[in-house]
Amino acid sequence: MKQDDLTKQGYTKFKAPAKINLFLRVTGVRDDGFHELQSVFQLIDLYDDIYIKIRSDTQINFINESNKIIQQDDIGLKAAKLILKDKKLGVDIYLKKNIPIGAGLGGGSSDAATILMAINALAHLNYTKIELMEIGLRLGADVPFFIFGENAWVEGIGESLSKIDIPESVYYLCYPSFPISTESIFKSFKLTKVPITLKITTYFSDKLELQTNDLEYIITKKYIKMKELLNWMNNFGFAKISGTGSSVFMKINDANQIKFLDEKKPIDIKSFIVKGLSTHPFYDV
Repeated sequence: MKQDDLTKQGYTKFKAPAKINLFLRVTGVRDDGFHELQSVFQLIDLYDDIYIKIRSDTQINFINESNKIIQQDDIGLKAAKLILKDKKLGVDIYLKKNIPIGAGLGGGSSDAATILMAINALAHLNYTKIELMEIGLRLGADVPFFIFGENAWVEGIGESLSKIDIPESVYYLCYPSFPISTESIFKSFKLTKVPITLKITTYFSDKLELQTNDLEYIITKKYIKMKELLNWMNNFGFAKISGTGSSVFMKINDANQIKFLDEKKPIDIKSFIVKGLSTHPFYDV
């Protein structure tokens, strides 16, 4: 369906941004099996497009343009059902996926967060941001971050968030066209010793820039193509895997480097040039 047709039909368009983990440390394992983390989440200008129209009945119609997600498992649909539970309203949602699935970029969580925020605004449900974050946590650990709407120092299982200022940056992001399951990576990860935790800060420093992803060893061991991609990108900068997914990124300081990288990149690799955001576009005035 053409996007212009949707807006003519009364849909409102929202952008759901991706994120990258500028580093990821695993600091412990909770009694319930979930891992405790430290990370910094950076919003980036790679978006899914979400079109939403409130209905006067209680019907929920949800279309995800991607055929890679089974509808009943779609976190975006779950978000709509959750926020409209016991409400005498319905919604029509059309989702155009641009963020790669299973890439560690938080696409699904961002979609769910944006749907919660959009329905709350369009239907005048009057939930506060804190209340929406609590609802979002029931859907997934990363959902509250996108509702928080700013770059964040992240702890716990992802629910403990503090604003952090990050210098404006451009990143070269590569995706090898296959997803990686978060659950499978954490199942394979063994915390041999509890590391010394980093001290929380409000500004992303050179020291934090040098932090890596504790899960890279597991990911590159299980996926040889990820090892090859990481090694190739490390020839040109400090490359990192984002979260538990199948994307590798590095900061770009020279615009001329982008063309060179695109010409030399391995076959079957999809690349993006993305800029860091300071706030979620939902909150842009």
